[in-house]
Amino acid sequence: MMLWRKVGTLFRASAHEPVEKLVDANALRILAQELRETEDAMVGAKRELAGLMAESKQLQRSNERLAQTITEREGQARHALELDEEALATELAERIAEDENLLAEQRRHADYLAAQEKTLRKRLQDAGRTLQHYKRELSLAKANHNAEKVLKELGSHTAGLHTHMSDLAASVDRIKAQQERTADVNDSLQELAEEELGSHLDRKLEKAGIDNGKHDAKAVLARLRAKDAPQAT
Repeated sequence: MMLWRKVGTLFRASAHEPVEKLVDANALRILAQELRETEDAMVGAKRELAGLMAESKQLQRSNERLAQTITEREGQARHALELDEEALATELAERIAEDENLLAEQRRHADYLAAQEKTLRKRLQDAGRTLQHYKRELSLAKANHNAEKVLKELGSHTAGLHTHMSDLAASVDRIKAQQERTADVNDSLQELAEEELGSHLDRKLEKAGIDNGKHDAKAVLARLRAKDAPQAT
C-alpha cells in the first residue's frame, strides 16, 4: 500500500511539472503583468484616499460652521437671559446642547478620518517604494536575460569559430604533408635518375677520394705536365 501511495504522490508531482515549467519559462512576463496589476491597484487606492480626504475636508468645514453657530446661539441665549426670556433662553440652550453633541461626534469622526488618511498615505508611500524596487528588479532581470541570450549566442558562434579554426589548421597540416611528400618523391626520382646515369656512384667515389677512371680537363692537363717534366736521373 505504501508503494501505491508513493506512486500516487509521484503522479501528483508530475502533474505540476508542466505548470511549473510554463511559469518558469514566462517568469518575466508574469512579473511585468503583476507590476501592472499592482499599479492599477495603487491607482484605485489613491482614488479612495482622495475620496477620504474630500470627506475629511467637508467634515472640517461642517464642524467650523457648526462651531460658529454654537457661538452665535450662546450669545443669543445670554441676551435672552438678560431680557428675562427664560423660555427662549432654555430653547436656545437645548439647541446649543444638540449642536455641541453633534459637533463632538463629528470631531470624533474627523479624528478617525484623519487617522485613516495617515495610515492610507503611509501604505501608499510604502507600496510606491516597493513597486519602484520591483520595477528595478524587473529591469535587472530583463538585462540579465538578454545578457544570457547574448552569451549563449556568442558561445555558439565561438564554438563554430573554434571548429572552423580547427578545420583550417587541419587543412594547412594536410597541405604541408602533401608538399613534403611531393618533395620527397621528387628527390627520390632524382636519386634514381642519377643512379641510372652512374653519376651517383661517381659522387660517392669522389667523396671517398677514389679515382673513378673518368677523364676531365684537369686530369688531362695534369697528365701533359707530367710528360713534359724532365725525368730525374
